[in-house]
Amino acid sequence: MDALEQLELWTGRLLGLFAAGVLVVLLAGIARGLRRPAGRESGRAAGLVRSPLFYVVVSVAYFAFLGWLWRPLPVDPSPAVRWTLLVTGFLLAVCGLGMVLWGRLALGREYFVSSGMGAQLFAGHKLVTQGPFAMVRHPMYLGLLLFGLGGVLLYRTWTFAFMTLQVFGLALRARQEERTLQAEFGEQWLAYTRRVPAWLPRIDLQPARIHLRQLRIEQSALLEVGLLFLPAIPAYLWMWPNVQGESLLLANVVTYVYVLAGTLFIGLRRWSWQDLGVNTKGLWVSLLSGAALIAGRMLVVLAVDWGPPRQQLTMLRVLADLGFYLLLVGPVEELLFRGLVYRALLNRRGLRWAIWGSALAFVLWHIFGQGPLVGAAVLLYGLIFALMRWRAGGILGAAIVHGWMDIASLWLLPDGDVLGLGRPQLPHPGWLFLGLALIAAVPLYLWLLHSRVERLLQRVKVKKNINASLP
Repeated sequence: MDALEQLELWTGRLLGLFAAGVLVVLLAGIARGLRRPAGRESGRAAGLVRSPLFYVVVSVAYFAFLGWLWRPLPVDPSPAVRWTLLVTGFLLAVCGLGMVLWGRLALGREYFVSSGMGAQLFAGHKLVTQGPFAMVRHPMYLGLLLFGLGGVLLYRTWTFAFMTLQVFGLALRARQEERTLQAEFGEQWLAYTRRVPAWLPRIDLQPARIHLRQLRIEQSALLEVGLLFLPAIPAYLWMWPNVQGESLLLANVVTYVYVLAGTLFIGLRRWSWQDLGVNTKGLWVSLLSGAALIAGRMLVVLAVDWGPPRQQLTMLRVLADLGFYLLLVGPVEELLFRGLVYRALLNRRGLRWAIWGSALAFVLWHIFGQGPLVGAAVLLYGLIFALMRWRAGGILGAAIVHGWMDIASLWLLPDGDVLGLGRPQLPHPGWLFLGLALIAAVPLYLWLLHSRVERLLQRVKVKKNINASLP
């Protein structure tokens, strides 16, 4: 598989992951809509959209049909054309999915689905005209069309050709929805249709700009983080299999400096250093739990016979690794994921979203080019670092642990590409189980036991002070 094929493969996987996430958000909205009281109906089949069985049957049949259609189109473009199709298709598809997601979030509780034969509103339904609905009346359908077109260029399969042709069915659904909305809102709807076009936005995007300025600081921060990643993804996917040696180190340094600058630009415009976790709070919590984590990971690595001998370490290599991982990788990744992303999600959605959301974003940073198995391990480490951030109240200790954990693994493994090491042997299973037990103990302690230990130490301290004050 050449570099272009690898890039097409991982870009397709990235887009598929994004599409799956958008689909989950849409299905969650449908499930919530089924629990709301029905309002005005139109068409012959409006009642179908209130049946959970309808969604199960239609979803299974639809995706089975799309899977059956997953066959290559009869085209064989040249490498130069494939590069153009890759970039253009990816951008179109991402913009389309972004439009769908934006429309879904703008609708909020008013989101539901319709069919070409009927539509249904909720009791007390409100007309949504903000966000992408300030530009076009059917932004989600426009997004699906862009996604289909981008998929045709990127994947070149009959599946996406069929999805693109679905625009005619979407037009029928749009007509049903507009009739229902006009019957419900009357002159308010007519005034909206005179102001906003149905499918293609006008050049004047002032309403959308106003809405973007009204986003909460947490939402705008996460949006800017996404834009920070977007231009780096194609470069990263190309760099992983094609750049080696000193050139790879230089490229990585440039990448982390870029991410550091973007993180500071996004974060410090909204929060202080203290809010982003840049402090010495709970340093001992992070360092002690981190020491157990590093020891467990080292035992797991040493328990396995990886085949090739370990790489020879020179003084220059040691200094380069120490500088790169302790000064860039650990601090930059912790500042981005457990500083900026964690803070934005914590303020917006609470602790659970902060922990899981920052961990999932951490996975996206590592999974491409390294495979799903590495991604599963990184999810565990991302959760552990998020728990450290929660219990400690800062990221300094986590940044130190992060850097040393990467260095220890790098020096003990024969190659950083774990997937390319073949099928290793297990001469020391006891070390493996002990290492896994240590790794598992860290999140269990941080999640369940740390608060109890803190209360116990506090009682001991109070009792000691009382005894010291007695005559």
